[in-house]
Amino acid sequence: MTYPNNNEGQYNQGYGQQGYGQGYGQQGYGEGYGQEQYNQGYYEAQPSQEGLIAGRFQTKKVVSNLVLLALLGAVVTFAVVFLVDLLVAQIAGYSAGGVSSAVLAAVVAGLIGIGAGLLYIPVSGTGNEHLFGIAVIALAVVAAVLWVLLGGLLDGDWATLVTLAGIVCTATIAYGTPSRIESAAVY
Repeated sequence: MTYPNNNEGQYNQGYGQQGYGQGYGQQGYGEGYGQEQYNQGYYEAQPSQEGLIAGRFQTKKVVSNLVLLALLGAVVTFAVVFLVDLLVAQIAGYSAGGVSSAVLAAVVAGLIGIGAGLLYIPVSGTGNEHLFGIAVIALAVVAAVLWVLLGGLLDGDWATLVTLAGIVCTATIAYGTPSRIESAAVY
């Protein structure tokens, strides 16, 4: 009986002999297949695009979106603060601050809201985007509680509600800013 591992014949062709594992020629590994084409695109850095904020957001779109948000937020803040001021003046018997205080509150709310919302840009793409909204809400609650405690509402000063309305509107503008920034993203 002849076993395949003996030295008698064709069964014992080893690795060193011609014909075993040599069917692809002597050109070497990777030659003839065009390996240079696989080094392009995937692992190379993407070409930088001019005019992007943080490499991802179109500057013109971000600016136009935030200006419109600031204007709309300021208009809403003006209306809310003006109405709260009139209500407080009627209920508490104070003289109303009028249009000038409502305009000032609207401008301040728009600027601070957009300024706080711009802090979303470094957070974007880190996986902590939702925490930004939670942080805005938490800061608004802390500011409102401090204003109620230190502003005199507990002592009967109803005019504190006017500033409290401005704080809530500012937080709303800051909370809405990330969606306006994300709408200018380039993918």
